[in-house]
Amino acid sequence: MATRKSLSKCHSPISQIVNQPFVFLVDSPSHHDLYDGYSIGMALRDALRAIRIPCFYTLATSNENFRSALTTRLPESIRQMQPSTNINAIPIIHLCMHGAPMGVGLTDGAFLSWQDLRSLLLTHNYVKGHDPYVCMASCNGFNGTNMANAFDSAFSVLIGNTGAVFQSDVTVAYMAFYNHLFYKNASFDQAVKAMCEASGDHNFYYTHGEQVKSQKFAEMQSHFVNNPWPNPQPSW
Repeated sequence: MATRKSLSKCHSPISQIVNQPFVFLVDSPSHHDLYDGYSIGMALRDALRAIRIPCFYTLATSNENFRSALTTRLPESIRQMQPSTNINAIPIIHLCMHGAPMGVGLTDGAFLSWQDLRSLLLTHNYVKGHDPYVCMASCNGFNGTNMANAFDSAFSVLIGNTGAVFQSDVTVAYMAFYNHLFYKNASFDQAVKAMCEASGDHNFYYTHGEQVKSQKFAEMQSHFVNNPWPNPQPSW
């Protein structure tokens, strides 16, 4: 009796990686901004959810809350957004707070330097294996480039304003930014131009961390060329 010796070979299809961007919004408004129980961070959260852009919101009114948001809630949100191995969650870390040339201020009056902020953003690197995308919704947010140095790019892309910015302008600007990024297949360059047009404030810029890192490395090399270490002199 003949036996069936050939069996059909089962080939599992290669899973295509699906990128899943989402906004991870951390809001730390001033006490005055919270007086009526609402903030521009909350307004942006509601607008994003209304147009079905995934958004995780955290109100961080203290240094402790802010650190917990970036070290605990951020990894949790990434895990939630990539439930299977073929999904690549891409958080856009949106920081809504008061900014200054040297860093950012929180609700409770705590101040974080740009290097303090970089240290907290390292959690993203540990989870995702690369530098984060960072949107600074603050005055002087583009000064976040100071997180990078000659040996650390600190962020993949940073978006921010170079000076003081009205709360109305920063809110409208980022609504346009996310709408273009998520729904119009826009590049960062196109999305930032849309921010400027929508808000009427043309001081919004973006840059890549590797570009800043290379610039700072070149500056360091130039400094050593122009200021070489002195030759050691004999002690006798």
